Amino acid sequence: MSNWEYKGLYKKYNMDGVIEMPNNSKLMVCDLMELMPDFMLEADTLFIDPPCSQGNLQSFYTKADKVLIRKFNDFDECLFSRIKQISPRHLFLEVFASNFQSSIDRYSALYNNLVVYDSFYYNKRSNKCWILHFSNENISKNPEMNNIDEEKVIKYIANNHQYDCIGDLCMGTGLVGKYAFLAGKKFVGTELNKKRLAYLIDYINTFK
Repeated sequence: MSNWEYKGLYKKYNMDGVIEMPNNSKLMVCDLMELMPDFMLEADTLFIDPPCSQGNLQSFYTKADKVLIRKFNDFDECLFSRIKQISPRHLFLEVFASNFQSSIDRYSALYNNLVVYDSFYYNKRSNKCWILHFSNENISKNPEMNNIDEEKVIKYIANNHQYDCIGDLCMGTGLVGKYAFLAGKKFVGTELNKKRLAYLIDYINTFK
């Protein structure tokens, strides 16, 4: 067992199966390489911050008290397959130096248009990342989304982007769900680690 208990919030909730949330939103704790619930097909927009390297992927499994038996390339191929299956109108992908170009090359096979946003995380500009916006629709760079913290990007998208349902295949502690909920919009998501996903569930239940 890892020491990553994330305040033990998961002990307050039933984290098994489909977790029903407000606005017909749905969550599930699952290993993306083994299962993708059908409700993910409801998403017409995705924002995903996936693992970006073997070490990064390993840390997610360790923190979830799970054993990683596959390589990062297996995960990357699976993620691509899941996104292709969902076929969202808009895909926002958070990437880092290690997977920046490979992500552009891979997802340009699905989408004709790409806008790249400079970003960072944990409110530290030294924590460099990028948000890639893919779509087959005409898109242009929005200056309000450029060069701001990734959480602010998520908040902006949740509040201003036109979508019926936003999804995240690597929910983490649930920023996509949090800001969609606050915007009164539907969201769907999966996450490997029930301890992390419980943050979102507890936030929404406490908010209500």
